[in-house]
Amino acid sequence: MSDLYLDAIKNKEKKLSSIHGDEFDDLLKIASTKWVEYEPIRKPSFSVGIDSSWNKKSFQGIDLFVIDSVAVSSHNHMLASRWDYGISNITGDSLSAKAMKMEIDLAKSVLDQKPDYVCVDGSIISNLVHNKNATYKENVRALFDSNDEESDVLFISKNSTSKTQFKEYGSRAADIYYYNKLGHKTGFSLANKNNFISDSLDVIEIYARLAAYVPLIKIEIINRANIAQTEIQNLIDGLCYHSIKGYPYCLKLAHQSCKITNNDVKRLASLYGFKNEFGSRDSLNE
Repeated sequence: MSDLYLDAIKNKEKKLSSIHGDEFDDLLKIASTKWVEYEPIRKPSFSVGIDSSWNKKSFQGIDLFVIDSVAVSSHNHMLASRWDYGISNITGDSLSAKAMKMEIDLAKSVLDQKPDYVCVDGSIISNLVHNKNATYKENVRALFDSNDEESDVLFISKNSTSKTQFKEYGSRAADIYYYNKLGHKTGFSLANKNNFISDSLDVIEIYARLAAYVPLIKIEIINRANIAQTEIQNLIDGLCYHSIKGYPYCLKLAHQSCKITNNDVKRLASLYGFKNEFGSRDSLNE
């Protein structure tokens, strides 16, 4: 490995050039025209985080699976939860699709509590790409049809592979990469409509840094194509109120509350008498 590290150091610039390319400086200039430096003003808000988790353990052709999803406020109050478990033949993709549906169901269930922000973990674009079930799309539409707009339903992710904003200029990395390279100050990108799933829903994407010197987050909003810059500032102010290191605290709490570990599945397997079953395999998820 020592030779590998030495070679990596020697060829650092050459390898990075495969990502940056000749257009890198121009891409940063374009990104800077879409970026707004803004120091958030913390505004008291009621935010709810929604996340889900799944795991399974396989035994001689059958799967013991567990799925759960939670809605947690930034004050660490459990507002709602959903779960499912069973023994069958089931794929990870199917479990993921079930978990996505639970998240949408929970988001709809907490709207009557009038939160300012309902923060769903992950990207709705990614969910729609990977979940081809028409029922899921209908559930998402129903969520926004039932929302009286007193609550902002946001899909928030720490990473993104979307290339819709800079691809035409020769970008090689995702859009978030170029915004991250602009500096470390707080701010946000101008609203951009992602046309990748335009036949399904109008999804507006915004990249934001809620605190200095922390990574960006991606915020996706549905059916707000004409959102004004002042509305984005108001949104950032509200999200900052209960954020830790630039990330909504309600989402961190939701993740901690719903995470299904290997040990959790092993305990359930023991309850069902599968703990020492010959041919058992370790859980596939965390």
